[in-house]
Amino acid sequence: MGVAAKKLTWDDIKDWPESHGRTELVDGELVMSPVPSKRHQRLCHRLGRPIGSFVEGHNLGEFYEHPIHVILAGGVNYEPDLCFIAKGRDPDPNSSAFNGSPDLIIEIISESNREHDTGAKFRHYEKYGVREYWLVDQKTEIEVWLLEEGKYVSPGNFGRGQPVLTRVLKGLRLDPGQVF
Repeated sequence: MGVAAKKLTWDDIKDWPESHGRTELVDGELVMSPVPSKRHQRLCHRLGRPIGSFVEGHNLGEFYEHPIHVILAGGVNYEPDLCFIAKGRDPDPNSSAFNGSPDLIIEIISESNREHDTGAKFRHYEKYGVREYWLVDQKTEIEVWLLEEGKYVSPGNFGRGQPVLTRVLKGLRLDPGQVF
């Protein structure tokens, strides 16, 4: 006879120390990832700088260049690489977590997390209504997914010289050549 494992929630892990890396919940199961590589962090910064400046310059909301806890449901909690929350959508800007679906989530893919980012995260971001999801290949391109009638559709992959198509940040002109 097996023992049923308890499904975890944000309340179970919210006070854990952050020094060990990322702590996420996927359908109540704990998923821990190591601290991202220097290349990964450099790409986050290179993407974050122009997007953050655009968001701030147009007073659109908050752009997080460092992971924050995003609670999509009781047992679904992620720490996206980059995240945008439109103005007026965050009822508690002083909290360490955001309850709900951000408007834009960007994940930098590395081989160690490819399946997680393109599988579970993709399905959950779509299911819980993240309006745009970008998957960034560490060397060549940005794959954009737009939420339409509850399903993600992709206008394509964008490489050097091809400005990224975004609905959430209208007017942003981001050439992946600035990033890679």
